[in-house]
Amino acid sequence: METGTRFRSTLVFLVVSVTMFSSVSASSSTGLFFLEGIEVDDADSGIRTIEIDADGNIFASFGSTLYKLSALGSILEERSFSTEISATSLSPDFTKLALTLRSGASGEDSVFLLSTGDLSTLVSNDVTRTNAHLLEWSSNGAKLYSNAPDAGILQLNRETLTQETSYVGNHSGEMACFDVSESSGSVLTADENGLIQLWNSAGDVLQQEILLQSIIHDCKIGDNDEYFSISTPDNGIRKWTFTGSELKPIDIDDAIHFELAPSPNVIIVHKDSPTQHILVYDYLNEQIIDQVEMFHNFDDYELVFDDADNIENIFTNSKVDYVVKYGTEVHRIGVGQSGIDTDGDEIPDSLDNDDDGDGIEDNWDLNCEDIGISCELLPDENYIRSIDVEINSTHIVVKQSFTLNKKHSTTIRDLSRYSMDTDIKLIEAEAQLFADSICGNMNEAQLANSISSTINFGNATLDFVNLYCSIEDGMVLYSASDGTSHIRYSVSVTYRFDSSQSLNGIVLQVQNNRFHSDGSMTELSEQHPLSIRVHGDEISTLEYVPWHIQEQQVSFTLSTKGGNSESLDPSSIISSPIVIAIGIIGIGGFLLVGIFLFKRQSERDSYDITLDEEEDEEEDEYLDEEYEDYDSVEEEEIEEEEISEPSKRRPPPRRRKKQTSSKRVPVQSKEVNQAQQLLQESSNEVVRKRRARRSDSTVKSKRRKLSDVQSVDSQPRKRRAVKRKSQSDDQMDETLKRFVSESPEE
Repeated sequence: METGTRFRSTLVFLVVSVTMFSSVSASSSTGLFFLEGIEVDDADSGIRTIEIDADGNIFASFGSTLYKLSALGSILEERSFSTEISATSLSPDFTKLALTLRSGASGEDSVFLLSTGDLSTLVSNDVTRTNAHLLEWSSNGAKLYSNAPDAGILQLNRETLTQETSYVGNHSGEMACFDVSESSGSVLTADENGLIQLWNSAGDVLQQEILLQSIIHDCKIGDNDEYFSISTPDNGIRKWTFTGSELKPIDIDDAIHFELAPSPNVIIVHKDSPTQHILVYDYLNEQIIDQVEMFHNFDDYELVFDDADNIENIFTNSKVDYVVKYGTEVHRIGVGQSGIDTDGDEIPDSLDNDDDGDGIEDNWDLNCEDIGISCELLPDENYIRSIDVEINSTHIVVKQSFTLNKKHSTTIRDLSRYSMDTDIKLIEAEAQLFADSICGNMNEAQLANSISSTINFGNATLDFVNLYCSIEDGMVLYSASDGTSHIRYSVSVTYRFDSSQSLNGIVLQVQNNRFHSDGSMTELSEQHPLSIRVHGDEISTLEYVPWHIQEQQVSFTLSTKGGNSESLDPSSIISSPIVIAIGIIGIGGFLLVGIFLFKRQSERDSYDITLDEEEDEEEDEYLDEEYEDYDSVEEEEIEEEEISEPSKRRPPPRRRKKQTSSKRVPVQSKEVNQAQQLLQESSNEVVRKRRARRSDSTVKSKRRKLSDVQSVDSQPRKRRAVKRKSQSDDQMDETLKRFVSESPEE
């Protein structure tokens, strides 16, 4: 199962990457980017909805609880209901909020009308019963519409919430969507079976009925009743006139929700495939005006427009306890006020939460030792904005890395955990989805021109190639309870030189600048101080850190690796890192050779000693075998004397010492040691006693048959030598000693 999950995650990541990279060409013009997540602690699970009034107050439901939040995110009012809230709708004058409950017991009200001031109930009714998931006001606020308990749409009185008109007709399935005309009051209804019906305002005349062999996601009536339209998964957004003639469809498939923008011929589309994003589309010219990428899941959102009818803010719900806000600019408290400004962000230290600009808030800034200067004034170089410039003869890559504070880092991790699956483990694909949303929301052309204008590389002209974003740290496999780790992300821009460059001696100048681009989330990160590093396969690495806003530019003179220096002197040669490294390697080499020779000589000496011991043991075994053969000869002679007459005894055969030689070192034979002398004396004593017994009485012994051919005086047959263990030898020595001690004295 884990392998399957990994495979699905990889597949989703590939699809996401292809889609993100293909959509980068639709550069952002509105400049929207993720601003913040407004958290609601201990929120209920279940359906989430969201509404925004003219003052920026947020009405958000989490399960069975409704919250009224200020524009800054503080909770102004809160109210809980007996069951889950399934839909909400704010009246056009922002004074009333209607809501429906998902289910309820018999006799309990299912639709409510609340005051937006304190969320108190103005009126309630049970007319919608259990399945009212659709809710909408008429454009003038005179009527309220919701879906009926079984099928169709109900028109409700705004004062009593009683039913005035029903739009059912031939609908038999659950309602997918409906819309009310702003000019004529006509009602468009569509169900999940693909049936579309267009009604007059009174609900007694069915103007059009169309049955599609397709799923319906959303439906709308056009301006001035020029047309009505529905969105489908595969056939785009289809359009018909009020007389029933079909118009050219809008080529956008699988639109979960769409609405008409204030600007003419423009629609705003919410899509969740392959990832969540919102399109601003000019259907007359058939082109995408803007695309806002989201890295988290949501199903309800609200748009806020400025005076020029451009999207100023987007608020969405989420699967976690956040209301997510997208905007075009960051409002920082204290900008432009006078006072000491350590990091140069135009906010005095008295009001700045991060005096040194390293992304670590002052109350968490403990990265330095106590040297008499407060830590919040000494930036951590691992977290400040960094510029990494990689250069070769044909290309230059400018990679800038930024750090998010712990609040934004925690919010982004929480939102990303459910972006692709239902577990809480952050995977690499989810982190890359967030990184791609950073790049996708920036105006690519504007960013390319902005960065190239701050870099002067000799006389070369820089041609933009591509833009790429990545997550360096703070997301993948981080714990769900981690609320302190910082996310570090990077934005890389690649340029091509107009001609191949000779790098040795060329001067690179980088101007001090803010990272600026419409839709750039880098506005959430501190911009100063910063560090810069210049490197490449062909050049020596150069660094400059820290770099504060007071310094207008930094310059680097590049030198190729292995190039001859024109200003060398003995002191520079001696202090050169290469010379020092060679010296250390040489000393280490001599030490290793000495250790190797010493070990080899030690092993040779120990081997000779061991060899001598083995040869001594081999010689001792051979002498023992000779004694054993000698004893056998003595016994045979005694048996022969009992059979035949006494004859002149022959002296015992002379002991011969077998000369052995080692394959490596010759070893001389040694004298018999004390144990061997003891064995020899014991053997002689045994023979002497046996002879003494024979002189007193005849001893019967088993006689061995002798060959007729072989002479009695012939040499005895040699026995095969058998090696014996030292333990057996010790036992034999003990036996002989005991035998000698127990034998009667002569």
